[in-house]
Amino acid sequence: MATRLFVSPEQLAAEVVVLTEEDHRYLTRVLRMVIGDEVTVFDGIGVEATTKIIRIGPRALELKVEERHLVTAPDRPELSLIQGLAKGDKFDFVVQKATELGVGRITPVTTARAIPRPFEAGATRAIGRRARWQKIAREASRQSGRADVPEIEPVSKLEHAVQAAPKDALKIMLWEGARQFGLRAALEEPREEKPKRIVLVVGPEGGFTTAEVEVAREAGFLAVGLGPRVLRTETAALVGLSILGYLLGDLG
Repeated sequence: MATRLFVSPEQLAAEVVVLTEEDHRYLTRVLRMVIGDEVTVFDGIGVEATTKIIRIGPRALELKVEERHLVTAPDRPELSLIQGLAKGDKFDFVVQKATELGVGRITPVTTARAIPRPFEAGATRAIGRRARWQKIAREASRQSGRADVPEIEPVSKLEHAVQAAPKDALKIMLWEGARQFGLRAALEEPREEKPKRIVLVVGPEGGFTTAEVEVAREAGFLAVGLGPRVLRTETAALVGLSILGYLLGDLG
């Protein structure tokens, strides 16, 4: 597989892409690439380009753009994930795997049973965590062959996130109290037209309260289960997105 790197849309618009710092070290010291080697770059919004290294300096290298092309989005509904915050690096894992599974937007939310400590430290810490998650998403896009990168939304309250979900989307909340109604049933429910967007809500480690489920239902969400077992929050996100990918023809 060709070496792939993320660059900004502004960089990719130029005929020569200049890479410095981390990207420069990665190509020269880790991969030990030389002048003439090919590198595939993508801009996170669907444009990909084939480039060749034309100059290597001690702190920067230059890539000559040889061919650009627009990567066509898969023919399936757009996927968005509203994910309850979790402790440690669990949310990092969710961002990585959700990106690999084709999610286009990820919204971290605080809930009644889980408000991780990092977000109690103030806005500066929260901004740093969001930047970290966006970087994880870029790296996951690079590794998985995506030309786009999911947008990581600012942390918000669950009630605000579900109320802001698009009206025309199929809205699904994973909840252990709805084990008899699965994702396949939710997708097969009769509706006027095939949904163009799907929003999936996954709870935190402690799960949703009954009041939170009711708030989501009032916003048009269907409560859906994943079977007889109670899954960890990061496992539930991975399983839910994988099942949706399979049912929509994006996996398998």
